[in-house]
Amino acid sequence: MELEIYGSKLLIYCDEMVNQVGRIIMPEKHSERSRTATVVLAGDNVKNFAVGDRVLISWYTGVHTHLVGKLIGGIEVDEDRHRFVREEEILAKIISE
Repeated sequence: MELEIYGSKLLIYCDEMVNQVGRIIMPEKHSERSRTATVVLAGDNVKNFAVGDRVLISWYTGVHTHLVGKLIGGIEVDEDRHRFVREEEILAKIISE
């Protein structure tokens, strides 16, 4: 499936669940998705981010996709990990980790 995103919207791919922070191991029921993601697609008016950029987002940022099982950019869509977001919703670009 090929998508073209318009305006200042992006499709991001959220990172895996985190169950350890430093030396602290979180119980499974308390682990939460890290708030980092990778930009998969960017709209034509996006100025500050490009495909492949690592970003920091809020837990509630964006809209979950419902294109499960489809391929976008060679990646199979995962309803829990892909989100459509507005550029303004992204908190920061990660320069180095």
